[in-house]
Amino acid sequence: MEYNFLLLEDNNLSVKNDGKFLSLNQENLVSLEAEYSLISKYEIKEKNPFTLKVLEFLKKNEVVINFEKVSSALKELENNKIIAHLNRESFRKISFPIFVQSEYLKNYLKITGLKFELSSFLDNSNFKMIELDS
Repeated sequence: MEYNFLLLEDNNLSVKNDGKFLSLNQENLVSLEAEYSLISKYEIKEKNPFTLKVLEFLKKNEVVINFEKVSSALKELENNKIIAHLNRESFRKISFPIFVQSEYLKNYLKITGLKFELSSFLDNSNFKMIELDS
């Protein structure tokens, strides 16, 4: 399956073009031609990370966010003191890659001046959470 691959570094996206990463700008925004895009903080080596489950959710949602289990201990703090040890099985963290409908991503980037801030992106999108590591 053809998709756009974008690398996220310091709230800026780079697009993979002919094996090289180019900083995303107004001119090369049109190069996001595939229906779906993948955003990651690292290069994805697998051939097709868009599983049937991901594609099914992307047809109904603008964004699919991968969550994974928290691996380190969690503590509740109050006034810089530990007041409770939390059960990490009850928590998940956002993980990459993020899957997105390309048209939605392009519109978001036009509005934000090509800056990608994850919390703002999620606040303004219709997203579905999945756990790929489970």
